[in-house]
Amino acid sequence: MAASSNFPSPIPDFDAQEFWAGCNRGELLMQRCAACKRFRWLPRPMCPFCNSLEREWIRVSGRGKVYTYTIITHPVHPAAVSRVPYNVAQVQLAEDPDLILVTNLVGIANENIRIDMPVQVVFEEHEPGVTLPKFKPA
Repeated sequence: MAASSNFPSPIPDFDAQEFWAGCNRGELLMQRCAACKRFRWLPRPMCPFCNSLEREWIRVSGRGKVYTYTIITHPVHPAAVSRVPYNVAQVQLAEDPDLILVTNLVGIANENIRIDMPVQVVFEEHEPGVTLPKFKPA
């Protein structure tokens, strides 16, 4: 279901293009160093752990837990006026505690969100050609 607003869209940089292409296919992909096998987020050309330039994209489970969250009550962008209050959460993915995505939680009232709550990725079309990973209670 497409969101009908002028809410800003992500602008994929070169290193994150595979992530966004995966989202458009309904897959949550994370960049991993092909040499030391450590995940890294945000995507980047060089591994911060072993300095390798080799990388691969791995489909992850999409399972995780709420690391932290906030409820936005004052819109900071004109397109957010009709959305307040809304949540912004950090979700820690099950595959690696250092994989933490900034996202929104869906399918739950803001007052029922809890730290460490298990969640699962869902994909929502933001606009044609732009699908965002969001998370719902698991």
